[in-house]
Amino acid sequence: MDFSTNEEVFLQLQKKKAWTSPTSLVLSLLAHKAGTLENIKDLLGEQQYKDKIQLLPHQKKAALKVLNEFTHRALLADEVGLGKTIEAGMILKEYMVRRLAQKILILTPASLTLQWQEELRSKFGEDFFVATKPEDWDQHEKIIASIDTAKTERNSKEICSQVWDLLVIDEAHKLKNKQSLNYKFVKKIPKQRFLMLTATPLQNNIFELWNVIDLLHPGFLGTSRQFKEEYIKDKLGLEIQQGEELRKKLGKVMIRTLRKNTTISFVDRKIETVLLDYPTEQLKFYQDVLIFVKKQYIALAKEEKEQIEKNEEDAEEVVSQQELRQKAREYQSKGLLGFRLIMLTRQISSSLRTGVKALERYAQDLKDEAQIKEIESLIKRGKQFTRDQKTEMLIDLIKKAKTKVIVFTTFLESQKNILVDLAMQNISAISFNGTMTLEEKEAAIKKFKEEVQVLVCTDSGSEGRNLQFAHVIVNYDLPWNPMRVEQRIGRIHRIGQTHDVRIVNLAFNDTIEAYILNRLYEKIDLFKTAIGEMDLILSELKTSKSFETMLFESFVKAKDQEDVKKEVEVLAQQMQEAKEKKEQISVLDEKVFGERPGGDNHE
Repeated sequence: MDFSTNEEVFLQLQKKKAWTSPTSLVLSLLAHKAGTLENIKDLLGEQQYKDKIQLLPHQKKAALKVLNEFTHRALLADEVGLGKTIEAGMILKEYMVRRLAQKILILTPASLTLQWQEELRSKFGEDFFVATKPEDWDQHEKIIASIDTAKTERNSKEICSQVWDLLVIDEAHKLKNKQSLNYKFVKKIPKQRFLMLTATPLQNNIFELWNVIDLLHPGFLGTSRQFKEEYIKDKLGLEIQQGEELRKKLGKVMIRTLRKNTTISFVDRKIETVLLDYPTEQLKFYQDVLIFVKKQYIALAKEEKEQIEKNEEDAEEVVSQQELRQKAREYQSKGLLGFRLIMLTRQISSSLRTGVKALERYAQDLKDEAQIKEIESLIKRGKQFTRDQKTEMLIDLIKKAKTKVIVFTTFLESQKNILVDLAMQNISAISFNGTMTLEEKEAAIKKFKEEVQVLVCTDSGSEGRNLQFAHVIVNYDLPWNPMRVEQRIGRIHRIGQTHDVRIVNLAFNDTIEAYILNRLYEKIDLFKTAIGEMDLILSELKTSKSFETMLFESFVKAKDQEDVKKEVEVLAQQMQEAKEKKEQISVLDEKVFGERPGGDNHE
């Protein structure tokens, strides 16, 4: 067995009571060590998953290389879309089948926990528990958790009190800063085996790569100073020297397969944007709702500013715990109202029917008589509109497609309306969303694959699902976060897809969604961006705000429709600059990994 320190060996064997004397301790160590020296020619676990996965040559070769040649510590860094998660699953499964790993911890960004859970369950037959509480870490052997949940004081203490047979870190590039809490937390977790995954081992400079490798295998690349002197030419870390030697060294701890070095053929994406026109009265209603939202948001912002100023004036006063709790509740209430206004804006863009329902819910929390009167007038006007041109266009598209179609919407209310409208046209459809149980989700996917034509799917319900048997997506409404768009496309545009993928976007002219489509997403060529690359582009936007909030506040700042276009254009330019910076890093990536580390092209 491979341990990073003798202390970890001792702790693990002591916990398992594997020795009773110095002699038995030595024998136990030798036995564990012998278990790792076997030359593995065949993957024993393959029999359990070969019928569920389209195994690719580079994936199997990578798994065998890690198992045979690495010291049970590896950075899986295949380019986006080549199946690093599958490689990690194959390695994990092999450790389990060979009884070399029982207690396993997988740490991921929060948005990927369910995706990992589903991948491991459906493809490898392994049920992992998604942990959130301190008691979870000792009660379960196979655990998935978000790194932000795991690093909290109450959880990290429990995690670091145990020795893990295998630690897996996804999105490892997010640990590039060795001063971060995440980096320090992962470093102190006792682990026997360690896998890190990233499609982007380089993000800003070569120094960050040293940080990641040193976390994986302390001292492997020498000290930071030694690394700089030996391999880096400039102060910015953008020019390397002794590139061939560095590549060979990295090849002992890192697997990086590029698309150009595989035989995989990726299908094309065919993008269609259908922009509809609201009838005059509906457009006026839509614009009046946005005016109401803007006034509400500006009033909230003003109230928050005044409250902050008041708190600063009262800073010297002693405040009771009860008063503090009350203030906290007030702040939370204002924050939730702000979030609801963003959602209300998106709901009215999804469909007027969904927007009216959202207005009714929002009205329940209003106390100002003038505001109540204004929103009730809006609701009354909105209920008069019975025709939904977007759904009519959707029905027309489905009928002409004569094939399976996945319809994505962000909102449950829109999903419900779509299903009713499709049923009235005798179009077979089934829903899929985050409120469903695992069994209900499985049944829905099975029915979509075997019986019905349309899957009406929400974003939360789509995570982790591979739906390559379909090749048409309709975005009934458009996510304001480009990562969500990418995730939708990734459900069908992936390894195993045999048809060109058709993506249809529906929106109305003179709406925020139309501006996003025409000026923002087209500016960065979103729908043609490779799966996985958008995260890099967004990481270059130096802001603490969410992308949705940035868009919404751009809209709030605008004085009129033309000003909205200008605000979106500013954000589009920022995105373009971020994309260009990402492309500069790709040049550095080519310098460092132009040849396969260690000369292995996985052919």
